[in-house]
Order: sequence, then C-alpha cells, then structure tokens
Amino acid sequence: MKIAITGHTKGIGKACVDLFDHECIGFSRSNGFDIDKSITSIVRASKDCDVFINNAFNYHSQIKMFQEMFNAWQNDSTKTIINVGSRTKYYPVGGTNSPDYTREKRALHDVVESALFYSKKKCRVITINPGYVDTEMTKGKTAPMLSATKIAETIKWCMDRPQEEEIGEISIWVT
Repeated sequence: MKIAITGHTKGIGKACVDLFDHECIGFSRSNGFDIDKSITSIVRASKDCDVFINNAFNYHSQIKMFQEMFNAWQNDSTKTIINVGSRTKYYPVGGTNSPDYTREKRALHDVVESALFYSKKKCRVITINPGYVDTEMTKGKTAPMLSATKIAETIKWCMDRPQEEEIGEISIWVT
C-alpha cells in the first residue's frame, strides 16, 4: 500500500508516518509543498497512491485539497481519502477554538458529506474528528488530550478495513 499525507513532519501526520509500515509520501512546507499553493502538484504526485490523508490544516486549503483529490479519485474503487476533521464542528463558533478554525472544520464536514451522499463516487471517503490532540497547535490548552499516535492508530484501523466497507466518519476524544 502506498500512502500520501499532507503535514507529515509534525503532530498527527508525523505519528502516521512513524506508525505505518507502508510507503508514505509526505507533503509539507519542509519539503517544498505549501498546501495553499501546491494542491495541483500534490494531487499529481499522489496519483499512484492507494490512500490520501488530508491532514494539513491551513484554512480553505484543506477543503480545496479534498475537492481536488475527490475529483481525481472519485471513480476509482481502489482509492481511499481520509480527512482529519475536528470535534470542534459540534460546538458553537468560537466556543472551544478560534471561530475561523471551527467554521473551516464545519465547512470541511459539509463538503465531505456532500461527496459522500450526493455523488456517485466509487472511492472511500472517511473523516476522523479528534478532540484535542497533544500537538504544537494545542500548546497551552489544559483540556484532556489524545496523543497523535492514538489518532494515527485510528486512521490505520480505517485504512485496514476492507475496501467495500464505508466508514464515513469517526469522532474520538478523551472524556
């Protein structure tokens, strides 16, 4: 299995690369891929992959990244797109995170949901909605947190399901 992942050098992305025993192709600023400016080249470089993990967050770019990958893969039943969403989509705007972050994660959810239910897609589309994850983004937060490895394990579980199993979305957090 060949996996493409955005944001592969820190947090959840790095935990995925460290956990997976598959070939991973990473796309981050550190290796010349800015998710804002490199969407077309990322899609092109991912064409031979089996799984695409849409992990890197940079406001509208995560949504655009999903739309481009979905357009490229929607008719291929061997492909899987996994989006890293957020539990924040359940809360009032600005309730637990910045208002912009909450709006963007809700918008990602809406775009993915439309793809799931209103298209004749063949690829699998999965969204993982973690609560707080102990990464650079959550420094200074005092809420209970999951480890990035726990999210990577959840992503791996989804990837390892038979291709004909549609998972849709999983929300996971610490109580």
